Amino acid sequence: MYQFGEENIPLCLDCFSKASHIQQQELENHERMMDYLSDEISSQFGVPAIGPRFPPRPKPVHIGDVKLHNISVNNSVVGTINTGSIGSVDQSISALVQIGEPNLAEAIKALSEAILQSGDLTRNQKNELVETISVVAKEAATPPESRRNTVALSLLEKASKITGIANDITDVCQKWWPVLAAAFALARG
Repeated sequence: MYQFGEENIPLCLDCFSKASHIQQQELENHERMMDYLSDEISSQFGVPAIGPRFPPRPKPVHIGDVKLHNISVNNSVVGTINTGSIGSVDQSISALVQIGEPNLAEAIKALSEAILQSGDLTRNQKNELVETISVVAKEAATPPESRRNTVALSLLEKASKITGIANDITDVCQKWWPVLAAAFALARG
């Protein structure tokens, strides 16, 4: 049971999920209304807009019980991946963008999508790699002084070796694995 709202109403997981979704939609509607009213005031009084606007929220991709905002996954892959790990990767990408690490976010996104789409990797290899990227992405999203650099670097080394057999994603891997490794090597050194 989950407690919801100021009254701490007990809800089952399904009802809590639905109530949270409704609450999120209401928040998004309020954000849009505030942007609209700000524009309306600006146009009525001829003054520039006051303050920043709310950024548009990306439309989620629903895969089973996981909503992905950053990673593109086609339906042929859905049944073969660990949706918990890919969901964690997706959340870490959002966190990296928010803390000003767009290059790391792009690297994780590109590698995740390439791995999921690869025809040269087995289902088990894909799951292992997604789990590895999930751990590395979480570490990348933590402050540099708190990162477990040695763990991340050893995972990246192993993942790089596994993807080395996948000829169909060689270019993506050669471009992005070094970007991730550099983030942890610089922080360590």
